[in-house]
Amino acid sequence: MRKPVATFLLVLLLAFVAVADSRQTCTDCHPVYGGYPEIQPDASLISGVVPILVNRTYVVGYGENRLNPLWVCYRIYGAAQIGSAPSHGWRIDRRTEARVSDSDYKHTDYQRGHMAPKSAMYHCYGPGAVYDTFQLSNACPQLGELNNGPWGDLEDLVRENYSVTCEEVWIIAGPLFDDSNGRQLLTKDAEHSSSSQKPVEIPDAFYKIVIDEYGETLRVLALIIDNSEGYGYGAGNSIPERLSGFLVSIDEIEERAGLDFIWAMDETAEAELERAIAKQMW
Repeated sequence: MRKPVATFLLVLLLAFVAVADSRQTCTDCHPVYGGYPEIQPDASLISGVVPILVNRTYVVGYGENRLNPLWVCYRIYGAAQIGSAPSHGWRIDRRTEARVSDSDYKHTDYQRGHMAPKSAMYHCYGPGAVYDTFQLSNACPQLGELNNGPWGDLEDLVRENYSVTCEEVWIIAGPLFDDSNGRQLLTKDAEHSSSSQKPVEIPDAFYKIVIDEYGETLRVLALIIDNSEGYGYGAGNSIPERLSGFLVSIDEIEERAGLDFIWAMDETAEAELERAIAKQMW
């Protein structure tokens, strides 16, 4: 007896969902390299509570005082597949005290910039990981020219190139604030905002650290990109050439962020790695 077409389609759909779900649970993704970033003892730029929020494929150190993630750690590998990641509505992360909502960004000039990018999570870990990235504890205010320009180009380069040629890479990303210029805040629309907290702070710049175990050695890329950078950034013909203009040392990022990265390494090796500046993107 032939099965009805509807029954066949239902079985096929359930089989597809089962395959998708097998990629959603990451029990061994090891998102953090060298220890969770720690606040430096004399870090005047960080105050208040900084809870660690553990998600399926990435970890956040959330700055309740600035209503931004201060750092986000994740690991990706083999994430260069073709295809767009699905989008979801941004939602409140109720693990935070700030309870930043999507409406806090509406009617402003800023986009919700992913720190753990949706495309990398999708192509590496599956649909469930994408859903996690749309928590607002994973977002910072970014101008569209940055989010869709150099920051987006950097995300694509890491996902499409490094996650394959390096086999796997670890990333630490987050915002930088310069209080000497005064604290810049999103102007909330009082009519639409559902947050009872103060406005979200606008970062002055963003950092990203890419870590690769290169044979028996360790190599890193460290970059700082101003929030004002736009589509016509840098000099050079290729995206790696243009992004090379943002290369700095980890030491500089640590000084500006008030954080200590990869502290679990041998102290001598850590100091050497963190003061070096890569000459160019890989």
